[in-house]
Amino acid sequence: MNQKLSDLDPGDKPTDVSDERRRRHDALLALREAIETEERVEREAAAVTADAASTALWLGASLADLAVVTGKTRQAARKRWPTLGAIHRRRTWLGNHVDDIRWAVRVVAENAPEIDVPDRAVFDELAAVDASVGREFEPSAEYDGSDPARRWHDLDRLVDVLLRGICDNGRARGGQADFALHGACGVVGYYDHAAGRSDE
Repeated sequence: MNQKLSDLDPGDKPTDVSDERRRRHDALLALREAIETEERVEREAAAVTADAASTALWLGASLADLAVVTGKTRQAARKRWPTLGAIHRRRTWLGNHVDDIRWAVRVVAENAPEIDVPDRAVFDELAAVDASVGREFEPSAEYDGSDPARRWHDLDRLVDVLLRGICDNGRARGGQADFALHGACGVVGYYDHAAGRSDE
């Protein structure tokens, strides 16, 4: 048998018996498939681990807390999960400015008729997410089994997506609407500064 079976077929070996060349080739194919499976599983496991680390930070854990779990230094955690520093800064800022964010949302909603935006559905989404935040930040709020950090993701969305979108695309017609838009943009700017985005 001189024709190569695939790129993994090294050809005949002096000690081959019977169909050993084909068996060897099948074993090499199986090895390659096993390596690819191993790599995929490792990537998937790493993604799950990174998500768990991210969730822990959104729930108020520090890099030092992660170090206790991993048995490694905070610097090692930063190196392994480079986005954690930004998450920690955002979460810390959000935790200290819940009332400021909801105030900005409220004044924007109250003056929405005087703020022109490309798609007015943004105000409906703003109201819906803010209502969810209101429920989630009640002292009696209980975990429903879905996203454990949902309240923080929703609060972050209020600032980083919805208020930001209104600030970037909205035009106030004057009066209180100007004040509302200016206040909302101030909150977004403060968020960016705290998150280290002010130079981006």
